[in-house]
Amino acid sequence: MPKLELTDKFCQAAKAGSGRKADYFDTTVKGLVLRVSAGGQKTWFAVYGPPDKRQWLKLGTYPETPLGTDKGARQKAKDTRASVQEGGDPVAAKKAHAASMTVSDLVESYLTRRASSRRSVDEIARRLRKNVSGYDADGKKVEKASSGCIGEVKLADLHRRDITKAIDAVKDRGAAVEANRVFEDIRAMIRWGRGRGDLDNNLTEGMARPTETVERDRVLTADEIKTMWAALPEADRRESTRRILRLCLVTGQRVGEIAGMEHGELDLTRDLWTIPARRAKNGRDHIVPLCEMAIRIIGDQIADVKALSERKGRAVPPFVFPGPGARAAVTGASVPKAVKREEISKRGVAMIMGIAPW
Repeated sequence: MPKLELTDKFCQAAKAGSGRKADYFDTTVKGLVLRVSAGGQKTWFAVYGPPDKRQWLKLGTYPETPLGTDKGARQKAKDTRASVQEGGDPVAAKKAHAASMTVSDLVESYLTRRASSRRSVDEIARRLRKNVSGYDADGKKVEKASSGCIGEVKLADLHRRDITKAIDAVKDRGAAVEANRVFEDIRAMIRWGRGRGDLDNNLTEGMARPTETVERDRVLTADEIKTMWAALPEADRRESTRRILRLCLVTGQRVGEIAGMEHGELDLTRDLWTIPARRAKNGRDHIVPLCEMAIRIIGDQIADVKALSERKGRAVPPFVFPGPGARAAVTGASVPKAVKREEISKRGVAMIMGIAPW
């Protein structure tokens, strides 16, 4: 039972030695322990109670939970001791909380506390709520939710087969790529939940991606672009979707970045559009010059949204391409789905707006 003043340098280098695990007790904050497994996993615990009834409360993993800071292991250990001194039992409280916490609760906690800073948070939220939780942020059931939703399963009862059920339901409806994305979302959420102590085990460890996908190298030729452009006016979809597709061709930018375009990103006096770092794939501000055609398309869209807002008696949304209700931008995933709906078969060959699917 080594005792020493724990430091970040020590924590980074700490090993289990020759045993299955090693516990290092901090001399700065009484009861704080860093446990190192033979596999290198490092976990924080707050230890309290008499030797014969000693309780070990998991505080998180290192380095996800740092040693210092106001949310670090030392502060958590201090909070635990304060709770014990006031007559509380943090381990019992944690067990009671875990027994009542559901997968749906974990999904919302993950979206709020972890995924909210990610550029793709809207898509992550859509996938997890539709395919895993089955409930929206207000606790209402999601319309057309997947048949494999496991939102009501208690975390204390959560099993790997539940995760498999959720993923298989997506795969079985023919959405192979979506199944892979859902798996990745669940895996990230489970790892996060284990790191903060909501779950005791990483249930996705050892699980393989549900489908193997092949990287596409399909690009449209100049003639195909002309054919598609000519077919767009007759395509059975909203005009805003047509404009997003035209802007993809005119600017060369990703569909998700165009769909999420906001008024504050546009400088039409200088013919520039700045995609902010939070929405850019590389995490950096990206300035896009706008040609005359792009400005005309954007201007027509802004005018239509403004006219609709006036008819509805509501404020003009900050989004150039608002979704239903104008509470958020249209999602980038909705555009490929709209394109897919245009697919037809001519003489046994699949075609979308006169060209082969891409």
